[in-house]
Amino acid sequence: MRFLSGVSLGVIVTGRVLAQSTFEPADFNATEGLLANGINPAIILSLESKLENSVLARTTPCAIACETLQKVFGIAKLFTSDVLLYWSAQQDAITPVCTFKPTTALEVSTLVLLSRIAQCPFAVKGGGHAAFKGASNIDGGITISLERFNKIQALPNGVANVGAGSRWYDVYKNLEKSDLAVVGGRASSVGVSGLTLGGGISHHTNVRGFACDNVAEYELVTASGVILYVTKKSYPDLYWALRGGGPNFGIVTNFKLETFSQGPMWGGSRDHTEKDIPSLRKAFVNMINNAPKDPKAAHWMVHASAQQAPGLRIVSSELEYPTQFSPSAPPAIFKDYLAIPATQEDTGNRTLAEITVMLNNSMPAGKRQTFWSAAFKNDLGIVNYIGDHFYSSVAWKYPVASIAYQSISKPALAAMARNGGNALGLNAADGPFFHILLAITWQDASQDSAIYKDAKAFIDNVTAEARKRNLASSYIYMNYASPYQKVVEGYGSANVAKLKAIAKKYDPTEVFQELQPGGFKLNGAPFGSRP
Repeated sequence: MRFLSGVSLGVIVTGRVLAQSTFEPADFNATEGLLANGINPAIILSLESKLENSVLARTTPCAIACETLQKVFGIAKLFTSDVLLYWSAQQDAITPVCTFKPTTALEVSTLVLLSRIAQCPFAVKGGGHAAFKGASNIDGGITISLERFNKIQALPNGVANVGAGSRWYDVYKNLEKSDLAVVGGRASSVGVSGLTLGGGISHHTNVRGFACDNVAEYELVTASGVILYVTKKSYPDLYWALRGGGPNFGIVTNFKLETFSQGPMWGGSRDHTEKDIPSLRKAFVNMINNAPKDPKAAHWMVHASAQQAPGLRIVSSELEYPTQFSPSAPPAIFKDYLAIPATQEDTGNRTLAEITVMLNNSMPAGKRQTFWSAAFKNDLGIVNYIGDHFYSSVAWKYPVASIAYQSISKPALAAMARNGGNALGLNAADGPFFHILLAITWQDASQDSAIYKDAKAFIDNVTAEARKRNLASSYIYMNYASPYQKVVEGYGSANVAKLKAIAKKYDPTEVFQELQPGGFKLNGAPFGSRP
């Protein structure tokens, strides 16, 4: 049987840049890669025979690949029942042929090789917190769960080893023993892998950029099954691409994240009445503009519908600061926000891990979800337009809907330029910006189509209005985007061309475009542009 050209060696390459013409030679063969990974030749021969006779045996290639994985790794790592939990109901409803729970990068390499031989599609699950079907689960294929890549260890050289399957609560809780932290997610159950590869906004973004800007090294399984340790020096092109480029270049199994000193911090939410909406919007815009005066402060503002009282306009703010302080002597940058009375607030001095639990509790799992994102230049007029349009077009229809306004300040944009910059296409000279997260939660699947269409109409409307005012940005934050949005295209034509060239170099047969269909790819939106 002639196997597809592709993966070989299965070896670890460190610090040596492979030339484009030799990274994956045209005569490479996935079988050779499996042998180099130590797979028993008898198992490979059995795989070959079964694939040749799969039509006669009425067995799918994915079933054969799953059977082979079980022979190689045993029942402790390969499961044929539905064993994974996801945040959104759409993801949780998917049933793969099998679920693979590897513990080493070499085992992930073997899975990629087997997938290429069998042409069996696969998905990769980190935390499983995406809001749309197929982002990290797959019908009729193999789902790889990274949950056993959960080692978290502070190292003496200013970085921490963080397994790609870790959750942010566990990362923060582990590192706080050493009074350390990393730039990462703000909700405790969100996974490290997806958030970091998509950008990763954080409480520390104003000072340190996104999570992707604070990775010292990636352990990456490529389409060839070769395991690379990607740094700014070893593979500068891949290093740049992985900073916001999503799941397009391989499977990351471990991150080395830059650490910094972090003790308890002040933070929490404040609820307000409808009459305070104008003041809150001004406070939001002013604090973005004033971020250079005190970039340590973080904030966001939320408009929401009322589940128990349709038509009521709910508004809240979230404030965070990386050090403790007395409520009687807050940092001056919070003055506009704190001048607005709160009907209820839950602010105080806590650990970073504790703060992530508070946010996580506000977004329970198990329901149908959709996220949509867009970015704009910081301007009170467009902030007002977006909020007013939300209340008039979406909030009154759906009892659980919200729009969160979040900052991309000048200091944050400057911090993103560290280590050669990222792939997101955000230019500090054009900022500051803010971005929005439109989120809708519901239970009845029959509402899916109407909700997706209403959400798209909302994003299209506010974006068109921003264009009229010369306030629109093409940037779409990957971790808040819907499957109907062209995220990578929003990074700009030059960055898209560069990303595609890097993908072609390391993945010439487009394994991570075709065999791993989930997530945001280099060409178009996951579900197309029309819901």
